[in-house]
Amino acid sequence: MEGKKSNFFVNIADKWSTVEPSRKKFIIIVGIIVIALLILTIVSTVLVIKSFNSAGKVAGNLNNEGFAVQKGSSVFITNSLINPDKSGLYEITKNNTSVPIEESEYIKSINYTGGYLYFLEINKNQDSKYTRQIIKMKPDGSKREVLVNDIETITPGNYSLKVSSGWVYYINAENKLEAIKTNGKNRKQISDEEIAKFQVYGKYIYYSTRDSDFRRMKIDGSHIENISSGIDNFQISGSYAYYISKANHHLVKIDLNENREEEAIAKYVRTFNIVNDTIYYVTQVNNNEVAMYKVKTNGKKDEKIVDLQSVNVYINVIGDWIYYTDYTEDSIYYYSIYKIRTNGKDKQKVNL
Repeated sequence: MEGKKSNFFVNIADKWSTVEPSRKKFIIIVGIIVIALLILTIVSTVLVIKSFNSAGKVAGNLNNEGFAVQKGSSVFITNSLINPDKSGLYEITKNNTSVPIEESEYIKSINYTGGYLYFLEINKNQDSKYTRQIIKMKPDGSKREVLVNDIETITPGNYSLKVSSGWVYYINAENKLEAIKTNGKNRKQISDEEIAKFQVYGKYIYYSTRDSDFRRMKIDGSHIENISSGIDNFQISGSYAYYISKANHHLVKIDLNENREEEAIAKYVRTFNIVNDTIYYVTQVNNNEVAMYKVKTNGKKDEKIVDLQSVNVYINVIGDWIYYTDYTEDSIYYYSIYKIRTNGKDKQKVNL
């Protein structure tokens, strides 16, 4: 066998030696181009997959007010959900100490990408209306920029901010979807429809309308498609869309390839957050027990994580930790932010 292999390579070498130098050069150049294209294709595929996975993880947090985001060993948290009088943005270090970064009346939808934090900052103006600003800054508070400064609204509402592929997507004062480059240029309106909630995923923007219809469109706002109706909060994960049904508050999933619906969780769901193949959700049973559970997207391993005192809970998942809000009597505002491991251990109050 070894003799045959040796003869094979000898024959190749002999044939190569008879090729004209100009043709050799051409073959080498073509070979280099082919290899380069293969490497570029592999790298692009990996980056797209990472981008999709990252988008999926962040989307679940942003659907839950986006009050926490990770950078290295630190977590950046806004206390706007638990302290309406003096809210702001804080860095929570690994030893649970808090460092103030930004003060504001209300901060939400924190994104971290490309070395910068992006978030919505909401304050009242002289007419007692809320003005939403889109802020970009370094995690230490330096290089602070106001990308958008003129979004007026009556209340903070469910407005969100999402950063994807160099663009910042947000809802304007007329509840229409807009986008602006992360460098503050090329502001544009994407859709003429009034939008309630949205998620940027791959080449599409998925969104719900004010009438609870569920649709998607291309990134540029074209090719609008109807998917379903009667939805509340939703999240895209892989080839499925998950949403809370307005009819019974069960969690439903839609196969986006076959447009087929089925119940993912057949019980009352207050909120949910999908990370990888796990659904974290808050449920209320018989109007008494309120708890946070986790279940695999295939319906297996439905497990309780922690008992809760209120259904008014938001869930942000960061690494092996779940950050969540819950009712407490030891706060003058009646709510605090806690963190607990995804396996239900090491529950502790976040120092804010």
